[in-house]
Formats: sequence, structure tokens, C-alpha cells
Amino acid sequence: MKNRNWSLVIGFSILMCISMSLPISGGSVILTAMFKSFNWDAASLGLIVVTNMATSAFLLPFAAKAAEKFGIRASMIFGFLWMGAGAFALSNFVSRPEQAIVAFGVAMGVTSAFSGVVQCQLGVAALFPKQRTQAFSALYAGTCLLAFGFITAISYLIALTSWREAWYVFIGSAAVGIVVVYLFVRDPKKMEGPEDLPFPGDLEEHPTPAVYAGKTLGQAVRMPLYWATVMSMISVTASMIFLDAHAQVYLRAHGFSVPEAATSMSVMQIGMVLGNFGLGLLARLIELRRAMALALVAYGVAFGLLANVAGILSVAAFAIFAGVGFGAGQVGSMALLSHYWDHKIFPMLTATSLIVQTIGSGAVPILAGVYYDKHGSLLPPIYAMMALNLSIAMAILLLAGRAAARRESAAAAVA
Repeated sequence: MKNRNWSLVIGFSILMCISMSLPISGGSVILTAMFKSFNWDAASLGLIVVTNMATSAFLLPFAAKAAEKFGIRASMIFGFLWMGAGAFALSNFVSRPEQAIVAFGVAMGVTSAFSGVVQCQLGVAALFPKQRTQAFSALYAGTCLLAFGFITAISYLIALTSWREAWYVFIGSAAVGIVVVYLFVRDPKKMEGPEDLPFPGDLEEHPTPAVYAGKTLGQAVRMPLYWATVMSMISVTASMIFLDAHAQVYLRAHGFSVPEAATSMSVMQIGMVLGNFGLGLLARLIELRRAMALALVAYGVAFGLLANVAGILSVAAFAIFAGVGFGAGQVGSMALLSHYWDHKIFPMLTATSLIVQTIGSGAVPILAGVYYDKHGSLLPPIYAMMALNLSIAMAILLLAGRAAARRESAAAAVA
């Protein structure tokens, strides 16, 4: 494989950082400043973030079709145009939550769908037909490291000027994204089918056979391990949406400045890098299910630290654990689906799980915002999120033991 292909991964990392990390983490910092400036209620802030996530999730099938029909380049340019338009509106015209729902929730959601993970992974997959696991790890790691710089710059820009100027970072980033697409991205000659794509379960050096190989979709969704996996997906996503919507508000209410509070979002990107790589290493040592359980435990610890923040070091510790939990959890949940059920039903199983994940996690930040508006505290919701992650981790460990026993019994019977 030519070394030039590895340099192209940097280009895709820039594109995925702009389309995915910047709206989620950078947008959270600026929206919190708008929240305070216009005295929006916390429930509306949660709804804005949820709309962004939901728009991106439900447009992904259309974005995949667009990439296949019109090419990766056209799809990504289309998405970045939406980012520029949305950021311009947010900086100059938006003053009410319902306007932000459209300008941020919808417009940035379109960007994430049409310029984000689907297109970047397809581009990298075409470059690395035999080294995809390593290439994807480099892609995600590069994305998180770049996001660290973006978010730090945004936080200091808000402190020095105002949140209105900070949206111009998005406008400039959208322009940079279009230039990078034009200069470095080339459409693969032939888009690969689902059967040729790598599966997250390949992270394990010696993956064991699927425990439920050959099962139909209907049979899969009736199994406890499947729903434990879906609940872990909901927990991972709900935790991150909760933090995107409310962590900045919580930290600002505890006396942290804009740059200090925003540090949590940038340091979180470092934790995500550790989580992305750590999941692969742990899966080889202690099996995938236990690695996923530990990811949820890390998230639980993060919320415990957030509830007791007392200085900038505790904020950094919270951010590291939260990043590790999300980075490992997002890879681990997909790996569980592909590892324990037959690859033939993996695409539909994934689509079904993502829809349930979006619906199940979307209510969390809204309910937390309603509680905050009524009681003036986010502490009970934070402890509830800690309990959610830890309880699902325990469920996965319990079901992991049962699955292992089932496989050993089957092996004994064959012998």
C-alpha cells in the first residue's frame, strides 16, 4: 500500500472533524453561550441538540444512497454548504430556540449525514482494502485530536469577542471542508457492497465464532443479549447528548469560566482517542462483552466526577473518563452486533438498533432540561445517568457469562 494513502487519511480526518466533532462539541460550547445571552430554557437547549442527532441519524440512509449515486465528493460538498448557511443564520439572525432548532439542529444534522462518517469511511475503505481496521483507527484518532484544537480555539474566541463571532469558525471550516474535498477526495471507481465492508468484530485478533450465527432478524430481536446491546447503545448516546446539552451549563453554574468549561469538551476528544484504541486492545485480552461493560463503567465514573467537580483538574478527569466511555462504547456496541449475530442480518440489525437508539436517547436531555428549569439543579439527572451506565454494564457482564457458558456447552456437546 502506498504511503500516500496514509497521508490521505489526514484529509478525511479533517473532513470528519468538521462535519461530526465540530457541530457536536464545538456547537455545544457556542449554544451554551447563546442560552445564557437569550435566557433560553434548558429544555429547549436539549431539544436543539436532540434535533441535530435525530436529523443526522434519519438522513444517513439517504446520504449513503447519495454517495453511491452522485459520488462522495458531491455528497460532502452538499453537506458543507448546509453548515455554512446554518452558521451564518445562527450568527446573524437567530434569537429564539425554534430558529436554532432549524439553523443548528436541522442544518448541522444535514452536514453530519452527508459529509460525515458514511462518506469518510467509504473513502478510507476504498484506500485500504486490506488494512481497514488500522485505517479506521487512525481516522477516528485524527478526528478527535483535530477537534481538541477546534474547540479550544472556539472557547477562547467566545471569551475574547462573543458567541456571534464564534459561528464564523463554522463558516470558515465549511469553506475549508469544500476545498479539502475538491483537492484530495476522489470517488472510488466502484462502491463496495455491504458484504465487502469490514466488521467491528475484526478488532479481535482471534475472533470467536458468532454465538448466534444464522439467526433471523426476528429471532435476534427476541434475545436478551441483543436488548442489552441496544440498551448500551442508548446509554452511550444518551450520555453524550446529555453532556453536549447540559455539561457546559452545569460547569458554568459552578463558577467555571467559558474557557475552563469548554476545556471539558476539548479534553474529551483525547479520551475518545484512548477509548477507540483501548476497546480494540481490551477486546483481545478480556473479550468484547467485558470490554464494552468497562466502557460503560468509565461513563459511570465520568458522571460521578461531574457531580463532584471542584477544580480544573477534576473537570479534566471527568472529560477523560467521558471520552473513553464514548470512544470505546460507540465502537463496542457496533462490534457486539456484528460479533454475535450472522453478518447477513448485520445491516438490518444495525439499522433497527440505530433507530431505537435515537428514539430512546433523544428524550434524556429534554427531560433533564425540564427538571433543571423546574428545580434549578442538574445533580439528580447526573446521578441518574451514572446509575444507568453502571446498571447496563452489570447486565452485559451477567449476560456475557451466560453466553460463554452456552458456547462451552455447545462445544462439549459437539465433542
